[in-house]
Amino acid sequence: MKLVRIGLKRVEYFINNYLMNDKSIVDIEKLVRDNLDGNGSLDLENRKLYDDGAIRLSNLEALSQTTNLILGDNEISDKGVAALCDSPYLSRLKTLNLKSNKITAEGAKLISLSKNWSNLDQLVLKFNEIGEEGAKHLAKSEVLSNITTLDLFRNHIGSEGAKAIKSSPNLKKLSRVRLD
Repeated sequence: MKLVRIGLKRVEYFINNYLMNDKSIVDIEKLVRDNLDGNGSLDLENRKLYDDGAIRLSNLEALSQTTNLILGDNEISDKGVAALCDSPYLSRLKTLNLKSNKITAEGAKLISLSKNWSNLDQLVLKFNEIGEEGAKHLAKSEVLSNITTLDLFRNHIGSEGAKAIKSSPNLKKLSRVRLD
């Protein structure tokens, strides 16, 4: 009898943690259809996308129309960022807002190297965990040379990270910067 209970708990766990998540992932196509406006802005803030949702989103051809992508408060980590960086549909982006997720220095490095962001004007990463190392990756990025707005508030980048951003020869177009 004990074995049956454990088996049932595992089935419940599987249903709640995988099948339910798959249902929310399936809805991403609908979310994009319903939220992509005529100006190319897609606001999916606080939609519980997680990494799986970011991965699914990165494969949607509808993103090729997107110029402003807002994905704040979705618990996206470096894994989801990697998918977005590799997406063949995001090269037109002007604004990328990934505030309040779970992005670390590794995610910042991925962002700093992705050719997708060469047209980016605004990058918002506030309330993540990129730290000093992540700030240094962004500062070294030649891909991000067109950004005019960079928001790294509450990323614990420290004085060395702030110095790297402020003195970066690659970020000369910055006119609005928000650091720790």
